[in-house]
Amino acid sequence: MNNQKSEPDNYLGKLLNNRYLIKKLIGQGGIGSVYLAEDIGKGGITVALKIINLHLINQNISQRFGQEISIAAQLGRKSKNIVRVLSYGITDEKVLFYVMEYLEGKNLKQILRNQPLQISKFLEISQQICLGLHCAHQGVSIKGQNYPVIHSNIKPENIFIHENSKILEIVKILDFGVAKFIIERSGVTMNDYFIASLPYCSPEHIEGRKLLDVRSDIYSLGVLMFEMLTGKHPFWAKNNSFGAWYQMHRFQAPPEFSQVNHQVEIPPQLQKLVLHCLAKDVNERPQSISAIINDLASIKTEFEQSSLGSNSNKVTSTSLVNVEPLKTLSEKECLRKIWPKNKPVSLIGFPKLLYTIQGNIPTFWAMLPKAEINKLIAKQGKNNTEFIMSQVEIYPMVLWVTLLYDDQFSLTRWLSYYLDIKELKDKEILDTLATKGYYHLLFFSIEEPTSCSHVITISLTPNQNEQLGVYVKSSQKVNTTLISSKQSKFNLKAEYEKSKVEILKKVAASQNKDLVGVKYWIAQLFKKVF
Repeated sequence: MNNQKSEPDNYLGKLLNNRYLIKKLIGQGGIGSVYLAEDIGKGGITVALKIINLHLINQNISQRFGQEISIAAQLGRKSKNIVRVLSYGITDEKVLFYVMEYLEGKNLKQILRNQPLQISKFLEISQQICLGLHCAHQGVSIKGQNYPVIHSNIKPENIFIHENSKILEIVKILDFGVAKFIIERSGVTMNDYFIASLPYCSPEHIEGRKLLDVRSDIYSLGVLMFEMLTGKHPFWAKNNSFGAWYQMHRFQAPPEFSQVNHQVEIPPQLQKLVLHCLAKDVNERPQSISAIINDLASIKTEFEQSSLGSNSNKVTSTSLVNVEPLKTLSEKECLRKIWPKNKPVSLIGFPKLLYTIQGNIPTFWAMLPKAEINKLIAKQGKNNTEFIMSQVEIYPMVLWVTLLYDDQFSLTRWLSYYLDIKELKDKEILDTLATKGYYHLLFFSIEEPTSCSHVITISLTPNQNEQLGVYVKSSQKVNTTLISSKQSKFNLKAEYEKSKVEILKKVAASQNKDLVGVKYWIAQLFKKVF
């Protein structure tokens, strides 16, 4: 990237707000310049600082900017695919700036200069872009109410491929700090000036409509996906004027992929999806990012199966026994996961929803000693069982337990977690568990805690699936004033501890036999208890 400027850069070497030391210019765009900086207040850690080409005219602009940054900060915390915004401020010259996490890697514009993306790479990047947009479109909380957020400026420069390890690439969407969010009830918009890049503008955006919805982002995504697949933009304007791009986006039909680049082979289903996104009429596009996620899931599954078929002589038959393709794909996704920074490096476990193009998938993350993990997965799928304890009749609480053991029962591990169905997050996990009928168990070694070392998939029995559905329905009718959440946990733990010995005896007696029968017996045991 060319960092040269025609005039001296007055910010280089400057200390903003007595905290951020500007080191060098790393990027420029239409709305501002990005600098590499050190956060002196946090021991000199490296950050990215963006100075906006907008002077503070009045207090109203300052408040509006602060609200936009607050939105960006919320989104960065909710999704790993949105850049994290850390803080904001105003320079001595009354110029606005905000501070972000520093990312190493390249943006899509730099990557696409060389060649279009391979299909596998395209699907991986598109999946992560969609997950980030889906998070934004679901909305953020402002004064207790939820409002959807649209980006309004999806383009290659705003899609960054962050390389934070040897095996992991994370796609980050940039510039949500200037995103436009929709306040439907009041009809107020936070973006009264045109910020979008004309080549990626939706027809309704370039027409100047104030209240855009998520389908505007979907059109811009369609332009971006076309370029990712072919290496070229779908439209060619005579010049970069507003009028020329308006004619293209409003009236020009996108060309066939082969006309733009005859050297690339793109699956027909994928071509159809991109053209669907590029529809001029908002009602003819996919109506949500989740619809695109589902289509990408179907395309990716077909592509993966095709790849497996072409290399079938290299795959042993045992590696695919009883493993559905979708589970195999999501297991690969699990192996890329990193232990959360907000979790201690300790012998703990917790559930978490995995957001994929196949939809949400329940997972359970466990940190154990490396030697134990190796022992426990030696007979994966055979030496494990799981059960749910419940007392939803008096409080909507369940205890999700996975029992792992080795061949001789010399090693047992009880992985447990309380799910309070009154909490939206816990209810969503339970709903997803019942819907999917399986979950991924991710192992992290306490000696090497960063990356997931192993993953196994554990299937529920039909009886367990049915019972989970009953729990969720029953919880809606519970009088939660009978006992507290704390008392409910105490009761569950007491029964759980009393039942452990009996459960182990039953599982040991049934080893190498019907574990489904064991799971049914455990379910009946707790049904009697509660």
